[in-house]
Amino acid sequence: MSSFGFGTLTVALFALVCCSGSDEKAFEVHVRPEKLIVEPKESLKVNCSTTCNQPEVGGLETSLNKILLAKQPQWKHYLISNISHDTVLWCHFTCSGKQESMSSNVSVYHAWSPEINMSVKLPCSPASILNCRPLPLCTGAGQATSSPTVEHHEPPKQVFLTLQPTWVAVGKSFTIECRVPAVEPLDRLTLFLLRGNETLHSQTFGKAAPALQEATATFSSTAHREDGHHNFSCLAELNLTSRGGDVFQKHSAPKMLEIYEPVPDSQMVIIVLVVSVLLFLFVTSVLLCFIFSQHWRQRRTGTYGVRAAWRRLPQAFRP
Repeated sequence: MSSFGFGTLTVALFALVCCSGSDEKAFEVHVRPEKLIVEPKESLKVNCSTTCNQPEVGGLETSLNKILLAKQPQWKHYLISNISHDTVLWCHFTCSGKQESMSSNVSVYHAWSPEINMSVKLPCSPASILNCRPLPLCTGAGQATSSPTVEHHEPPKQVFLTLQPTWVAVGKSFTIECRVPAVEPLDRLTLFLLRGNETLHSQTFGKAAPALQEATATFSSTAHREDGHHNFSCLAELNLTSRGGDVFQKHSAPKMLEIYEPVPDSQMVIIVLVVSVLLFLFVTSVLLCFIFSQHWRQRRTGTYGVRAAWRRLPQAFRP
């Protein structure tokens, strides 16, 4: 065998081996939320999903208490309760004998408040020490500075998702609304509207008054056939890293759309015509039956009526 033929055979065998392995489609595993900070003893909802169409097995591994709330072939929704320490949640799925997993870090935090600037300067003059009114802070050059302020925050504790309508035809529009009742500060909040693991819309908020605010995000979309196979959810994220805090996340319960195919106009016309013809035939048959029955009744009543009258006549009046 020539070197050229041997090389050609080697390349062919190598391509056959590579191509046989490429038939196995890779799949992914996702977990929502990917990172979460909760209060001690708090509960949270975790969603595990996969891109595999028909996974063999899947679930969530954790040392904490878990309850399976809902499931579909490609996702499972759990409730994790009584979280008392930092932990890692593992979502796993097996597809065609291959297992993939994804982790989510859960951290337990205690109430946090930003530190107050303690670099307080002395009053501008000794006499002002005896003044009982609140005084501005002063620098060494005798210029007053503003008093330190204490900032407060309230992480999102509840996230509500609404789909309107929940029953929609392909090609028609529907609305996704996410609402967070009380959160502060509003300018550090971002709402993510999700379809499965895909972000459909994200919304941030401008600086608002320092008080508890309600945040709302709305997004309109057109229904597609595949929307009926995905769950919709909302993720509220309060990012306080720029102020020395942490990232707080809260997930809404997933919801699904009921998708149906609209009836074409031509089929609707045919259905209406068929129903109209059947109704016309039914009414016609009823009318014909009524007419024939009356005619038959009149004939019978007329004949026997003459005979009865003849019998009732007195004998003297008969011929």
